[in-house]
Amino acid sequence: MAITETVKPVRTAHVQRERSRTKDESQLCVSKGQRIGLAVGFLLIFAVPLSVGNPFLISLGVTIGIYAIAAIGLNVLSGYAGQISLAQSVFVGVGAFAGVALAGLAELPLLVWLPATFIIGGLAAAIVAPLTLRLKGVFQIVLSLGLIFVGTYIFVNSTVFTGGNSGISASPALSLGFMDFGNLVVGGMAYGYQQGLFILVWLCVAASMIAVVNMHRTRFGRSMIAIREAETAAQIAGINTNGVKVKAFIIAGAFGGLAGGLLLAQLRYVQTHQFGINMGLELLIIAVVGGLGTTWGPVIGAAIISAIPVLATQYAEYIPFLQEDFSQSGEIGIPVGQVGLLIYGLALVLVMVFEPRGVSHWFKIGGEKLRSLGSGNRAVVDVRKPS
Repeated sequence: MAITETVKPVRTAHVQRERSRTKDESQLCVSKGQRIGLAVGFLLIFAVPLSVGNPFLISLGVTIGIYAIAAIGLNVLSGYAGQISLAQSVFVGVGAFAGVALAGLAELPLLVWLPATFIIGGLAAAIVAPLTLRLKGVFQIVLSLGLIFVGTYIFVNSTVFTGGNSGISASPALSLGFMDFGNLVVGGMAYGYQQGLFILVWLCVAASMIAVVNMHRTRFGRSMIAIREAETAAQIAGINTNGVKVKAFIIAGAFGGLAGGLLLAQLRYVQTHQFGINMGLELLIIAVVGGLGTTWGPVIGAAIISAIPVLATQYAEYIPFLQEDFSQSGEIGIPVGQVGLLIYGLALVLVMVFEPRGVSHWFKIGGEKLRSLGSGNRAVVDVRKPS
């Protein structure tokens, strides 16, 4: 009787800790400070593009947001469901070329063509999702490589929508009711195309994060986590593992399609080679470096992996040992064109060695330390109060 009474509180405490840990990892905000930060973030979505005049920084912010959306989808598949894929770039391409057909050729409005890229990306993923059911580990990587090659072949030969190897241009409409993101006017002041697109992209990022957080709390979200942790145990528990994995793959493809549509809106010119293995690797690295299975990981990973090579290229003249071409000068250094590869490699090595849970976990630890310091300071003051 005494042993039973001792074990029950221990089990209860363990369950409470697990619930608290799962809640912390799945919630968009777990503290008052984070909720304030989220509110500030929404304000920044509008304040940054309307107050920053540097077009390079605005364009960089748009790029980070687009890659974050694609990585959010990949994080559902790899971070929550535990399935490895390099083929997310294919669905980004599907969304981009669907945008060409719907927004460029058919000239449909934003409220139609942009959600359609999300749906078409999911439909494309639904076609190939059953192929992934019997494969695990390295075989999933091989399959995703095959999907990239097949996707590239289809893109190259669908010249009406893709332009083949030459690429294709399109100028999608960005008007939504009274607001035209492509020709934004606020308070009588007109703003550039990229500034309005910045707002649209980051509103999509916020909506994507909220959708994934809410999905994580559902039975489907818990089923994905169970499959990731122990697929056999999940099957014994009655979870339809094949159905859950197919749904995760479809959701990942849908977010990839949305990112592709927004990428078309940013570049207004896309080529088939953009959506090959390089983008697939970059998106997987973003998800891993940011933190698999975390809410903020895709955004943080996109900010690091997408931004640093672009910044290094833009400001190469101010960075030591970085030049366009060292073959003529005979000096030793890093060519600008190879900065991206170096950043990817270093980021992966550092994260895998020092924090496999991703950079987002460092932010989480830092926030917890700040809160503990604040509570500790208050405790010291209370102790020293005269009785």
